[in-house]
This record gives sequence, C-alpha cells and structure tokens, in this order.
Amino acid sequence: MKLRTSGLLAASTALALFSAIPAFAQDSCPAYPTAKTDKIESTAVEAEFGAVPAPKKELHFAYVTKTLINEFWQDVAAGAKAEAAKYKISVDVQAAKDESSMIEQLNLAQTVLSQKPDALLLSPQSDSNLAPVIEAARAANIPTIIIDDARTEGASTYIGTDQVSIGAEAAAFLHQTYPDGGKVAQIEGAAGSPNARLRIQGFKEELKKYSNLELVASQPGNWDRLTALNATSNILRQTPDLAGIYANNDGMALGVVEAVTTGSSLEKVAVVGTDGIREAKKSVGAGEMRATVAEFPFEEGQLGVQMALRLLGCQAIPQWILSPQAVITKDNVKNFPDPKTN
Repeated sequence: MKLRTSGLLAASTALALFSAIPAFAQDSCPAYPTAKTDKIESTAVEAEFGAVPAPKKELHFAYVTKTLINEFWQDVAAGAKAEAAKYKISVDVQAAKDESSMIEQLNLAQTVLSQKPDALLLSPQSDSNLAPVIEAARAANIPTIIIDDARTEGASTYIGTDQVSIGAEAAAFLHQTYPDGGKVAQIEGAAGSPNARLRIQGFKEELKKYSNLELVASQPGNWDRLTALNATSNILRQTPDLAGIYANNDGMALGVVEAVTTGSSLEKVAVVGTDGIREAKKSVGAGEMRATVAEFPFEEGQLGVQMALRLLGCQAIPQWILSPQAVITKDNVKNFPDPKTN
C-alpha cells in the first residue's frame, strides 16, 4: 500500500508542478535534444561541440544535492558555483540532511523548480525519487543535469564516471597488492544507491578473475563512517587473517582504517576507498589507506554548469558525459592536488 500511495503522490506532484510552470517560448532551444551518440568522454566534448556558449542574459541555476555532510558533494557544489561565477550565473544550492532522506530531497527539488530556474542540476538519492521533478521540468523545457550517482530516466544528461569500472579497479588493485592471493572483504554503500550497486557489481565481477582472492564478507556501511568501522570490526573478529578491504566510498574507508588500526594493522590489511576526497588523499599519502579510486567531484560540478549552458545554447549533447577516474596511491598522490574552492 505504501508503494502504491507513493506512486500516486509522485504522479500528482508532477502534474501540479507542470501546471505551475509555464513552458518556454516556442523559439527556445529544446532542453531534451536527441543526440547523435548515447555518451561522450568529457574530455572530447569541446572538440565535438566547440566552446561553451556564453549566456546572452542573466541566468539563475539551482543545484539539489544528496547532502553537504559528505565532502564529495561539497566539492560538486563548489565546482558548480566556481564555474557559474565565470559567467555571472547565480546558483542556489540545496541539500538533504543525509544521503537517505529521499522525501526531504524531493521536497527541496519541488521548491526550487517552482522558482523557475534556467537549469536544474541534481544529484538524486535514488534513480527514481526525483523522477516527478524531472518530468515536470521536461514539460516546462527546463534542462535537468544529473551529476553523479543516481542516473534518472528522462533527464537531459548525466555526468558521471563508469561506476562498474571503479569497483573493478579496486579489485584489480588488491590483486596487484596480493598477487599470491588472500581473503578480502567489501563495505557496501546504501542499498538504494545506484553507485553502490554498480561498484559492488564491478568489484565482485573483477574478483572472479583472480581465483586466489577470496571474498569472505560484503557488509553494508550505508555511506556512514561509524557504521563502516563497526562492520569492519566484526569482519576482523571473524576473519583475523584478512588481507584487504574495499569500501564503496572514502568516508567509509576512513572508518575501515580506524577499525583496522585497532583490530589488526594497516601493514597486514590493505584498505581501498573510492572518491578521492581530501581526507582520503591525506590518508593515502600518510601510508594508511593504500589507495582510493578517485572521481573528480569539483570538475563534475563544473561540467554540470557547462552542460546546462550547452543545452541552453541549442547543443544536442549526449545523454551521458563520461567523467574521468584515477587510482590514487602513495606514489602518485602528489599529482592530484585538492581543488581550490574559495
């Protein structure tokens, strides 16, 4: 009954938003164009489409993110604001209290859409919770740009890296670290998160290539540092000869480091995270975390603004802008400085 009620609520929300927001003028650009290809590398966009079109009038964008507790999403917001400032575009940033507050995030997105932004940037909690807002924005010809995690059907475009590849890179790193094999574990992100689902998939599929690496546990950490710490402590008690742990994001990986420091040693257990946040890179540089499979959130925020301007400039950009990733280790961490967010 709850699911049915939620579906009816979503449908009525979309209709209400649609009636509240007038469509653009007939001579405006289609905010949901049909592109020649499904996806393109972010580094190839300029060669394919030329320079980012400069706005011809004062613009206002809105960005509704998952949370601002996590440094990753702070950097996405900072990147969007920094890029928007180059074009004198104002950006209203709104965030849910945490990464599981789907209804709160939907309410925030409904509110900012009712204010008729020129473009709407979104980092959804799940691949469906903001669907009514995207539907209403589409009806009003307001471009919707999804930045990382929950790729949602119907949006103008999605900016994010290959999450299956991220999980696979973590497994490959553990294989390189322990070529003779060993027992490994995984700390999973929130169950409703597409990023978590795809990273888990990539990690497990890649592990199958290495018969001497045994996955002994894969437990939820829910994107939470303390939850990850407790889960790791339990795993270490059950498997004292554990060789490596992959956490689906860096916040959890830092909790794993704390647990390993208490229950074993970081020399014996290699900890690998994902995202490349500042604290994780410091940990890698200090020889604590062995690696993080990094995304580049600040740059993704910049890309969000750029893609919005391209859509407003009548460019038929693809549905997926494939952003870069990199494995950061102690050997190369100096090559990945923190973005300047001020």
